[in-house]
Amino acid sequence: MSFDLAVWFESGRVSVAEATRTYERLCEGDLAGAGVVANEAVAAFHRELAARFPDLSEAEGDDVRVEASPWAAGLDVSAAHVIMPISWSRADGTAPEVLALAGRHGLVCLDPQAQVLHRPPAQRGADGLSLRPCVGLTVEDADPEVIDRAVRRLSAENWFLILERRSGHFLQVGHGPNAGLAADGFAVEHREGSMERHYRCVVSGRGEVAALVADYAAGADTWSVDVQWTGLF
Repeated sequence: MSFDLAVWFESGRVSVAEATRTYERLCEGDLAGAGVVANEAVAAFHRELAARFPDLSEAEGDDVRVEASPWAAGLDVSAAHVIMPISWSRADGTAPEVLALAGRHGLVCLDPQAQVLHRPPAQRGADGLSLRPCVGLTVEDADPEVIDRAVRRLSAENWFLILERRSGHFLQVGHGPNAGLAADGFAVEHREGSMERHYRCVVSGRGEVAALVADYAAGADTWSVDVQWTGLF
């Protein structure tokens, strides 16, 4: 198995569902059905990627280059897209570099494992949320459905997430014993500016957590769940 990432060019903002359909067509070899078009940014991305991480086919016979390559198999490349199968053992170090490179070239990058679409800076909102999960890649300008899935995936191992605005305000969730709670407990904290405006509540229902996170992501003035917030400072 491998940890896969796919990049291509989109002229406008597309949804995760639309990007997933594009990816599925690309995996089937149906470029026409995928709707992707050749773009010099894709070629430039691939050149820089190959210079940093050699394709296995190009490194064949060179043990040093093969060892240096993070790929689990050959890349799927056209003038319109690149699909990269990363070895699981190398994913933590390689995937962030791929995301950064895609962003510099103005390309979208789909993580099909987590169903997350990483957009280039030009397609992000003015005050988009940064989502940092305990397990997985940081998502800039995260969509509501991506944020909700991150909440649903909280577990004993994947035990926290942080949502941060460009203003520096944030909301974070901790789950279970790693957060100093019972196995079914969730601690939600949010900070709006100074330390004196840092608050915390503890709830046991995942639905309550999802609602609080959705309220924060939407920029709501009030909370839709009746909880007891306690100031931490």
